[in-house]
Amino acid sequence: MLEKTVPSRAVINKRYYAPASTGNFSVGFDLLGAAFEPVSGELLGDVLEICAEQSQMSLEITGRYQHQLPSDNSTNLVLSCFYAFEKKLGKPLPRLGLRLYKNLPVGSGLGSSACSIVVACFAFNDYFGSPLAKTELLQLMAEAEGQVSGSVHYDNVAPSYLGGLQLMLPQSQQLCRALPWFEHWRVVLCYPGTVLSTKAAREVLPKQISLAQSILFAGMLSRFIAALYQQDETEALAALQDVMAEPYRIALIPELTKLRLDLQAEGIAHLGISGAGPTLFAVCQTQQQASIAATYLTRHYAKNQDAITQICTLSSVGARVL
Repeated sequence: MLEKTVPSRAVINKRYYAPASTGNFSVGFDLLGAAFEPVSGELLGDVLEICAEQSQMSLEITGRYQHQLPSDNSTNLVLSCFYAFEKKLGKPLPRLGLRLYKNLPVGSGLGSSACSIVVACFAFNDYFGSPLAKTELLQLMAEAEGQVSGSVHYDNVAPSYLGGLQLMLPQSQQLCRALPWFEHWRVVLCYPGTVLSTKAAREVLPKQISLAQSILFAGMLSRFIAALYQQDETEALAALQDVMAEPYRIALIPELTKLRLDLQAEGIAHLGISGAGPTLFAVCQTQQQASIAATYLTRHYAKNQDAITQICTLSSVGARVL
């Protein structure tokens, strides 16, 4: 329960950051995720400040997308993560004065909830002397994310925490593995300014899929990963096909078909749904292509003042101390 702010015993002001992420990456439903950074140097992700130790927990929320969060801060994920982290350690922790800069829109397909969870868990673990190992902390993050999305999956929390393009490893103690990448690739992220919840986007998916669809999904994912290791760019781009979720979710984003055709006419090989949407991501082979895609998506997909369009590179670091 959030209580009112009281005078602090120690002023700290440590700042932490976690980047935005794209789950699924088209070809890897619930199994692939990538973290991204704008080439402009902007922070496309949430920042958390630990401002003070005090006798009661407090949380201040600011940032561009503060207005998309509930006015009652006591329900915020940052505080939920603190109490989950404390429970995991099995001992009481000093109460903190916190400030969250909410720089990612909610229900956007950019891993907004995962980003808040990652920056919070990473911050608390760092501040209290890193009592949890990476795997333990990642599991705690995924469990917290599962309470938001309705199921435990790692494809947003893992890249936001660890950086890079991450492949999830079911039934492995390692949980995930970083994959190779094409360093010259640019990814254009375009959030239109509208909300589409992960739960709603999952509800349109079938409960079961056919054997043929399962084989096609496994084959495309294998083809993509093999192309990454062989650094075969043509093959990797050809394999970027969402045969699992997009056929069912495209009704929620009806503009996608025309946008994709228009960008393909400009030589841009792939436009896909970031996570559950509505953010779209364009994979571009040159900076010139990225500029074309960013301009086009801003004009034809961005819908209001909350919209974002960013040209990005892969975030190799993930969560960090600022």
